[in-house]
Amino acid sequence: MPEKPPKISELVSVCCLKDIEAWEVTSGFIVQNIASRRYRVIVPDQEIPEFIKRSPSQFQVDGESKYTKLFSQQLRNLLPEDKKSQFGWYLQQFIKLLAVQDNAPEDIVLIWDADTAPIHTLNFIDSNGKLMYYKSAENHLPYFETIQKLTGLNKKVAFSFIAQCFPVKVAWLNDLCASLEEKFHLPWVEAVLSQIDFEKPNSFSEYETLGTYISHHYADQVTYSDRPWWRFGNTLLNHVAFLSPKKAQELSSQYDFISFEKWERPKPYFTKVTIPYFFKITLASLFNKNLNRHV
Repeated sequence: MPEKPPKISELVSVCCLKDIEAWEVTSGFIVQNIASRRYRVIVPDQEIPEFIKRSPSQFQVDGESKYTKLFSQQLRNLLPEDKKSQFGWYLQQFIKLLAVQDNAPEDIVLIWDADTAPIHTLNFIDSNGKLMYYKSAENHLPYFETIQKLTGLNKKVAFSFIAQCFPVKVAWLNDLCASLEEKFHLPWVEAVLSQIDFEKPNSFSEYETLGTYISHHYADQVTYSDRPWWRFGNTLLNHVAFLSPKKAQELSSQYDFISFEKWERPKPYFTKVTIPYFFKITLASLFNKNLNRHV
C-alpha cells in the first residue's frame, strides 16, 4: 500500500486588532478550506481576549511576547527615526519564524497571512510529498542584498515567494538558522538583524529568505504552482466584509485566495464602502438581532 503524503501539522498566522475586520472573515475561510492538525494565531498579549471572542474555535490564540521579548528592543533601537513605522512589519516576520520552530523538526508548518482568504480547498503537499509554493511577481532588491549577506546565495527562481502563504518543513528552517549561527557566532535572530540595512526601506523578507534557501538546498523536494491568486481584494470587492460564501464561490473559479491588505483602500471610500457597508452589514446585523429577540 503506497505511503500517504504527510499533512500540515500547524497553520500559523500573526495578527492584531487593526486587522480584526479582515481576520473575522478570513479565519473562517482558513479553517474551512485548509486542512491542518492545529491552527494558531499570534497576537499582542493584551488583545488575546478579543481574538478568542472573534476567532473560530479551532484557533488557539497565543500572545506574541514569548517571542518578541527576545529581540523587540534591539529591533527598535536599530531602526532609524524615519523608519520607526516599519517596526511592526519587521516584528511579525520574526514572530512567524520563531513560531514555526515551536514544532518538531519532522513537522510541516504553513505560514498564512492573516489578511488572506482561501476561497476553495487548498493543498500544499502533493501526492509525492513535495511542498507546493505559490508565486508572485514582486522583486525588491534590498531583500536579496540581505539574503546574499546572510547566506551567500543569489536568487535562483524567476519569481517571488511573497505570495501570502509559505509551507515549510521545520527541519529546513532549523538548518538555515543553524547555518546563520555558525557563520555569525550569534543567535540567528541577532545574526539576521545584524545584516539588515535599516536605512533602506523594507530590507528583509522571511518568505524570500526561506524560499531562496530552500530553492538551493531542497529543490528536489518542492514544486511550484501557477494557480492564480489576487492581492487587491479591497479593490475587487471594496471591503472584506463583502466576501460572502456565495461571492467566494463565484470567485473561486478565478482565484485560489484573495488578500485584503490594510493599505489598499478603494476610492471614493464613502460611496464604495461606507454606504454599502451600512446597508449590507450594519442594517442586516440590526435586523437579525431584532428578529432573534422576537423569536
